[in-house]
Amino acid sequence: MMSEKEKVTPAEFIKHHIYDIAAYAGLIVTFILFLIFSGSRLSYNMATVLQSASTYSIIALGAVFVYSMGYMDVSVGQQVGVYAILMIMITNAMGGTAAGVVVSFLVILVLALLCGAFNGAVAVWLKLPSIVTSLFLMFFFTGAQLLLMESTGTNSISIQATIKPADRGMYNVMLIVAIIITAVIVTYFFKFSKLGKYTRGIGANEVTTAQCGVNTTKWKVIAYMAFGVCVAVGSFIMLTRTGSAGKGTGSGYAMDIMICLILGGMPLSGGMKSKVSSALVGTFTYVLLTNDLTTMGVDLNMINFVKAIIFIAIIMVTCRKRDAVLPR
Repeated sequence: MMSEKEKVTPAEFIKHHIYDIAAYAGLIVTFILFLIFSGSRLSYNMATVLQSASTYSIIALGAVFVYSMGYMDVSVGQQVGVYAILMIMITNAMGGTAAGVVVSFLVILVLALLCGAFNGAVAVWLKLPSIVTSLFLMFFFTGAQLLLMESTGTNSISIQATIKPADRGMYNVMLIVAIIITAVIVTYFFKFSKLGKYTRGIGANEVTTAQCGVNTTKWKVIAYMAFGVCVAVGSFIMLTRTGSAGKGTGSGYAMDIMICLILGGMPLSGGMKSKVSSALVGTFTYVLLTNDLTTMGVDLNMINFVKAIIFIAIIMVTCRKRDAVLPR
């Protein structure tokens, strides 16, 4: 039996779970609006939302490890663009075979792991904020993306291999399975392994975590590499949907992923209140919101304006550090 002192009042519960309540409320509201405005196109719109959310959700799930430390990576979009282009070029060079698809994915997976290791290690060794190294990678991949496209002599290229099931229903099932498998794996490592425990500890208090005997440098690198794996998988999922890539592929993904996470209740300062559910709740809220605004006939520029307002409002609310607004 709980004593009177141990009982939690509704007000206290709301106070301690205000971000979760707001996140789920936002998801419910956007879903209701989605049902209202979809009308007879409900089935089509649901498939569209799922396909749009699949890439975001998988990348956002990997980003949980980085954001739980209070860090961030603004090079995600450019990485996605380069990875997609490389996959197409390698696959096409191998005749569009299944072996070409496998080899191209392994190549971008290794590249993503190297980028993750670089981002995590260099920031620690040079004692730089994580955003500085990720900015370097963003400029590097921006240049690489432009150079790769210039080498083809076109603005976009398409993959010759068949990487998307002909049956739409089967394709949607494949996307759902991919999201579920990624979520289960990330949840396991985030909640039941040292990786999740230490990344949350670094976000809560890095000095204390290090004094407890944790090699924070090692776990920062591993966290960024785990994120890199999800970026590689997300890039492949995106390519199955579009079948092509170009100079603008991946543009804006870094900001979109950040908005997804904060909409899901992820504190940008990281810490023990970071959770995997933020990635899924925030992603579907974000995609549904975009779909709702588009269905309502809102101009694209106004949609971006609304996103900016939401981003500014939530970042000010969810940041838990008193001495800084942006992550380290």
